[in-house]
Amino acid sequence: MIGLAIHTSSPELGLALTDFNAVERHQTWPLGRDLTQYLHTSLATFMHPYAWSDLAFLAVAKGPGGFTGTRIGVVVARTLAQQLAIPLFGVSSLAAIAQTHSLSQNISNPPTADIAIALRAQREEIFGAIYHSHPNGLTNKLPEAVRSQADWEACLTSWSQPYHLITAEGGLAASVTGVLSLAQHQWTAGDRPHWQTVLPFYGQHPVHR
Repeated sequence: MIGLAIHTSSPELGLALTDFNAVERHQTWPLGRDLTQYLHTSLATFMHPYAWSDLAFLAVAKGPGGFTGTRIGVVVARTLAQQLAIPLFGVSSLAAIAQTHSLSQNISNPPTADIAIALRAQREEIFGAIYHSHPNGLTNKLPEAVRSQADWEACLTSWSQPYHLITAEGGLAASVTGVLSLAQHQWTAGDRPHWQTVLPFYGQHPVHR
């Protein structure tokens, strides 16, 4: 029995896997525009020696992020979860970054400060959210939303608690470990979300109106 996470919300592909015991691994590939061509091959290679029937759950970064990559990852994850009749966890790309940061500090002693995540969006706007880490995952203290630079800076200036600011620029696929970790927390808590509940979150329309 294994859990598998997929991250395609940036030009890279990120995959992470756990057997709930001794095995946990992850890998990233700079596929860019070749994502569609190599995604399934990368999945099969990464999962070896496990079979699809070994999957207990899937998790996917649902955005915000690149429009095409996010859509491809969510569609593939939904299709696999439907065919295998297993739960699918949709995890915010911002929450995944926050959780990866928390894991890099110390999973048994998470940061006492809040974690503010800023991801550059189109039209000089910011995808922003603030989280607090705890042993069972994250608490979302400021919901993710697209904000102007001025509004985001105003949020941070008025924030009454200590926080650590992460401005995400590249290498987002590495936060697939955060996707897997948050999904595993929910799985352990008894959550079994249906694949139909997971939809991509683009945050912005790809075409300016």
